[in-house]
Amino acid sequence: MKKTIVLLVLSIAMCSTVFAQKNLEKRIDKRVDTYVERVESNMTLSDKEKKTLVSLREAHAIAFYEIKEKYEKGSAENKEKRKENNREFARSLNEAFGKARAKEIKNASRKN
Repeated sequence: MKKTIVLLVLSIAMCSTVFAQKNLEKRIDKRVDTYVERVESNMTLSDKEKKTLVSLREAHAIAFYEIKEKYEKGSAENKEKRKENNREFARSLNEAFGKARAKEIKNASRKN
């Protein structure tokens, strides 16, 4: 009986972990898609540029959610880590596209 209960609890925990992972992937995909759509609505991107932008933004979003889970909301550490994540994203845009094109992309991504 004890083995059955332990197995049941363990299987419930595993299922909740699987669903949480899928939910996180959906949120990341939605964030990335929204960002790329906003950029494309304001400028044109080649297929290569779009793929690069998607991969860079995915890495940025994943790091964002890792910071969100690791640090308390509103704490100084959280704010500093988020700023560093944003700086790293800006650096990676500059390296991938060059300063001028990266600036165009950043301006195109801004919400009106």
